Amino acid sequence: MVNSNLIFFRKLLLVALLTLSFSAANAKPVEDFSFQDMNGKVHEFSDYQGKWVVVNYWAIFCPPCRVEIPDLIRFLNDNPDKVSILGMDAGMDEVDVLKDFVKDQKINYPIIPTQTSTMEAFGEVPGLPTTYIVSPSGELIDTHIGLLSYDQLDEYINQNKAPEKKKSFWENLFDWS
Repeated sequence: MVNSNLIFFRKLLLVALLTLSFSAANAKPVEDFSFQDMNGKVHEFSDYQGKWVVVNYWAIFCPPCRVEIPDLIRFLNDNPDKVSILGMDAGMDEVDVLKDFVKDQKINYPIIPTQTSTMEAFGEVPGLPTTYIVSPSGELIDTHIGLLSYDQLDEYINQNKAPEKKKSFWENLFDWS
């Protein structure tokens, strides 16, 4: 008869190993993809390698998306040599509507109209706003769902570290320290 404690700890170890494998999958290279800007010019995502890339999925109709725009503008103004920001429209707005919005809001970073390549580049966009932080080497560092502030961006870009992530349910469950 096998000791029930041994079975329990084997199951616990298996779950812990699975949890670790899911965590390690978060930091991975971003596959290159093409997209067109509002003027029809084609870009490759790899063109932005060498700087931090903040890929912000947003929509005009999304109030939190609109709230974070001034922080994105100011952050780019303060860090032009370190960061590129790409505003990926997820609202399927017409290009003319986007151009008017960009002009009205004085947005200083490229706004990319909704297109299949951008909507599939990072997998399913879980909500708006969603921001993907990509390192200068092209590695996805973090996915931030919800409003992103200037200070949070500063932690990613200028401290060269991601903000401390909240532990998942499983990480809390197995944290016995």
